[in-house]
Parts: sequence; structure tokens; C-alpha cells
Amino acid sequence: MNHTFTIYGWGLAGCTLAWELWKQKVNFKVVYKNENHSSRVAAGLVNPIVFKRLTKSWQADVLLPFAKEFYEDKEELIGRKFLSNKPISRVFASIEEQNSWSSIHGDERFEKYISPITELKNQHIKTPFHVGKVESIGHLDVNLFLNESMRFLESQEIEFVQLENYNANDAEKAIYCEGADVLENKYFGYLPMRPTHGDVLIIRSENLQLDEIVNKNLFILPLGDNLFKVGATYNWKMKQPIPTQEGKNELIEKLEAFTTFEYEIVKHQAGLRPTVSDRRPLLGRHPKEENKFIFNGLGTKGVMIAPYYANQLCGHLLKGTAIDDEVNIERHLKHFNA
Repeated sequence: MNHTFTIYGWGLAGCTLAWELWKQKVNFKVVYKNENHSSRVAAGLVNPIVFKRLTKSWQADVLLPFAKEFYEDKEELIGRKFLSNKPISRVFASIEEQNSWSSIHGDERFEKYISPITELKNQHIKTPFHVGKVESIGHLDVNLFLNESMRFLESQEIEFVQLENYNANDAEKAIYCEGADVLENKYFGYLPMRPTHGDVLIIRSENLQLDEIVNKNLFILPLGDNLFKVGATYNWKMKQPIPTQEGKNELIEKLEAFTTFEYEIVKHQAGLRPTVSDRRPLLGRHPKEENKFIFNGLGTKGVMIAPYYANQLCGHLLKGTAIDDEVNIERHLKHFNA
């Protein structure tokens, strides 16, 4: 088959873009690395609120409903559940944090996202100042979504090739969705992005009965079967996606600072987040190479960001529609030396 496009990478960026191209009945193939990608380690949380500043996430009012419809459509199409639809409980550390939450509750800009201050009825989590709840779509089971999406698209005769078995063609129309690996990309390595290392733990606890996501300096995410994901750290020095003892110790310390349940560590994972200098995604065409494009830099909000901008990039690729200035890589043209 003559492929119109080649997608490099099978994280959230590559997967959501593949769905958009498939919907438009475009011929494409996917080239991917058979190893850990940051999307595979990510918690997949969807939080429209920035807890540190108590502001709405960038473009939340646009991105969240689009993402919800996108993932629910794939759930219906594939017949699997990917979204948890669990609330996120923000554990307050002080009266000041309580007051700050109260100050935005009732503000019409936040009314569809946050609930009044309430109690978290869990004997194993210390909440002397109570919690504020965010109503969202909870989290995306990223691994399940990526795996089931690949399985479905393969059934639609979309070709998937492991990178080590693929001979690249300089003339092909390629879209690079490689996450932190873009730093080694000969076309897009000039972009101002650095990898941010993050450790996460998978723990098992028989006595923590929890059916919502909890946040206080880290997140506790219920996975089912008495398993929970705990994370994540931010390390700007570590350049390899391997677990660190330093990160593990940090997570244990933060977890035990506000919880009392017994647990065992089942797995310790790590990944590299693609972090852009201005904290905005990277979309667009290479300054000189007309057949080379990028979709990257989704960061920690990738689950919420990816569907909308995959759709926008697809429109640009097929119809020449504009890419938002805030995410267009033309904003970083000063870093390019031809």
C-alpha cells in the first residue's frame, strides 16, 4: 500500500493523530519503538485545575469537552472502558488553602469543575483541613487505550512497524510524535524542549479502600484489585527513563506524610516527559523540509491536550487549515539554524 503519511511514535500524540487520520480515511503507517514511552508510565490524570495557583488549566474549557467526547467515542467503537470518571480530591495542608478554595467556589468560571469543601471519609488518609473535589473525567488508562487502539487499527489494515525493522525514507511525509526522543531527531532537535524525569510507584494495599483520586504533593490513583499508582517526581537532571532510588525515597516520604495504611511496592517505574520551554505543545511543519511535521510536547496534561490538537494538526495536514499560534513551532523559529 502507498502510505500518505508515516507517524513516528506510539504515545498519546501518535495514537490520537492516528485516530484522526483513520477517521479521514487517509493511508498511513505507524513506526514505533518497542520500549517504555513516557505515555506508558503516565498516570493519565485529567485535571482542569492547577492546584498550585488555583487557576484553570490552559484552554481547559475547550480541551476537556473535546477530549471527553474523543475518548468516549473510542470506548463505544472498541467496546472497552478507558476513562475512570473518578473525582480528584485535593487534600488541604492549611486553613489558607481552605480559604483559597472557598474564594473560587461559586465563581462561575470554576462552577462546572469544583465542589464545596468536604470531608474525605477514609481513616487512612489524614485530612485535618478537609478536601476540595474536582469533577472531571478522572483518568485515562493510557496503556489500555494505546494497546486497544493499536489492535483496532491493525484490524483496519493499518500497518505498524517496529523502528528497528524500518528503513526510513527521507522523501516520506513523516509526523514525529516521539516524546523526549525528539532531542535526537535530525529535523526537530533544535526545538527548546528538555526531558523531565519522573518516578512512579505501583503499590498494593489491602486496607486502603479508595475509589477516588487523591492529591497532596503527589497523587494516589486507584487501579483496582487493591493496586494504586503513586507519583510523580520531577527531576531535571536525570536524562534516562530509568527508576531512581532518590525518586523512590521522595515518593515514600511524601506518601507516608499524610497516610497511615500498610502497603507493599509492586513496581517502580520511570519515564521522561517532553517539556517545552514555554509549556505549550509543538505542532507544525519543519522550516525547510516540507514533508516533515511534528506533534510533541504535550507534557503532564497530555490526555486532555492530545485529542484537540491531533484534530487540528490533521486539518492542517489534509486541508491546510491554520495551527494556533500558541502551539505552532513557528514561534521557535529563532532557534533554527539552517
